[in-house]
Amino acid sequence: MQDEKIAKITEMLLGGGKMLSVHCGACKGPLFELGGKVVCPVCGEKAEVAKAEVKPKAAPAEKVESVLLTKLNSLAEELAKETDHDKTLELLDRVKSILEVLEKLREG
Repeated sequence: MQDEKIAKITEMLLGGGKMLSVHCGACKGPLFELGGKVVCPVCGEKAEVAKAEVKPKAAPAEKVESVLLTKLNSLAEELAKETDHDKTLELLDRVKSILEVLEKLREG
């Protein structure tokens, strides 16, 4: 039975369906959007999903990493020009924070 569910879900993905973050009320399978309609590939149930129920996806890690690297470069340029000791320490603290986030992003 589980293999049948996986096969139906796979078929929906290969057919261009977009998996949503909400589940079918009848069988608890993931709902998919295909051709402007929301359907459950497992039981075939057509669902009415309010747009508020479909949660926006988080930014992909690559996008976040790119933004952080841009910010890091900007801070490095500021740091090179800075002569005030306190401001230098503040900039270094920001750089350290960004590097920590980048490390966590890259770990998984």
